[in-house]
Amino acid sequence: MSAQHYRVPNYYEILGVSPSATPEEIKKSFRNLALKYHPDKNRNSEESKQKFMKIVEAYEVLSDEQARKNYDDVNNDGGVRRSTTATTFRKPGPSPRWTPPADFSRVYSYEEIKRRYRPSSNVRGGMWDISDKASFGMWKATMLLFGCLGAVVLYILLSG
Repeated sequence: MSAQHYRVPNYYEILGVSPSATPEEIKKSFRNLALKYHPDKNRNSEESKQKFMKIVEAYEVLSDEQARKNYDDVNNDGGVRRSTTATTFRKPGPSPRWTPPADFSRVYSYEEIKRRYRPSSNVRGGMWDISDKASFGMWKATMLLFGCLGAVVLYILLSG
């Protein structure tokens, strides 16, 4: 059986965190990157889909305590982390490939990420993330505008 080379991505660099990052830091970084690169927010561009899948893969590994430990064990050279974006290993057999969970589209939908990973109700995801409170305020302003417009139309019809 011949040994094959494959490259394991540096999940810490993908998420922009250090190897000593806490689960909270990993979660926060995932949320910010997932919202930024989610295909639904980026007109389903192929580049954003690929970037998003890398972010999800990194989060899936680093957010699971056992998977992170296994990843760190394989990626450490005597306790010194390599600084390259990927590491080459020799291992017999086919190269491993990450497979998204069966319910990927439900778990990682744009709305689900906003709902599940929102650290507090005060934080907003940017100009495209309109809160329910803001939506209700816009609805009230729109109704007021239509009411005023209706009053103007009635005034013109009755006075003319």
